[in-house]
Amino acid sequence: MVGLASAVVGVGLVLFVVGSSRVSSEVVYDDQVPGISLAVLGTVLANAAGVALLIAGRRAVSMRRVAVLGPVPELVPVGRASLDVTPATEPALVGADDLRHYHRESCALAADRDWTARSRAEHERAGRTPCGVCLP
Repeated sequence: MVGLASAVVGVGLVLFVVGSSRVSSEVVYDDQVPGISLAVLGTVLANAAGVALLIAGRRAVSMRRVAVLGPVPELVPVGRASLDVTPATEPALVGADDLRHYHRESCALAADRDWTARSRAEHERAGRTPCGVCLP
């Protein structure tokens, strides 16, 4: 792949140099168009070879990563809808009157606190929002 890409870059460079030299000796725009087209073609070829090298390199790195680390485990997508679904048995939610957030009883931020358990509706009526850590 590298040899082919190098050859394409070389051809692109030659086309660019030839096109540029043809343009430099012409005064009238209509006489410059073929040289400009040749130079643009050379630039496009060289860039296409560069893109092909990048893609090949990315593929090689990905294959090496899989060989060393193993396949990437599949993740279960978590959408916004799954956060809004309340379970059939709602966990006990705790919070204090002077706080902005309410928590699950098992939340690390609620550990060793003497807060009373209330329903989600009571917390929301009091103006409290769900904790960003335990996501009740």
